[in-house]
Amino acid sequence: MPSAAPSVRDLRRAEIVDAARKLVADGGIEALTFGKLERSVSFTRGVITYHFENRDEIVAAVLDSAIREIDGATRDDVSASSDLASQVRAVLRSKVNGFLDHPEAARILLSFWARAHHDPKARRVNQELFRVYRTQARSLSAGPNADAFATLMVGTVIGIVTQKQLDPDRVDAESAIDEAADALAARLERQ
Repeated sequence: MPSAAPSVRDLRRAEIVDAARKLVADGGIEALTFGKLERSVSFTRGVITYHFENRDEIVAAVLDSAIREIDGATRDDVSASSDLASQVRAVLRSKVNGFLDHPEAARILLSFWARAHHDPKARRVNQELFRVYRTQARSLSAGPNADAFATLMVGTVIGIVTQKQLDPDRVDAESAIDEAADALAARLERQ
């Protein structure tokens, strides 16, 4: 049975989120104002607030869409990898490329990471996101230091992605992934 066509309300919400994403990706969360959003979508504030109760709700929708986009692009297919280093490399490559292949979504997440220190809501969202990523990374290690390994995996992905976003001409993500995978696999083998 074919799925129903999106309603006008769904289409407008999506249009508002798309415009809000561009604002956040280009100027950080601070750039997301009702005035700028109104100009971007050519809707009045009343139309926007009909779909989203407040700015926080829009920010949450923007973050959720960026996370879904990146997570939807990552495939942790380690079953085809034979040795541990290849498995770690496959996971790192998948996660890093999930971010790098979706630069707008990556810039949105970078904006949220930058706010986590002084914004309790952003901190909670980031804590949950990192918890999910650590849980995924923990699947490669059943040893006594699985939590530390998972933290290193997440830190490696975030480090490569952040550096590539901020200094794209000087960071070779593929080489960084290969070096990191060898180091992380060697650490796992010592457990």
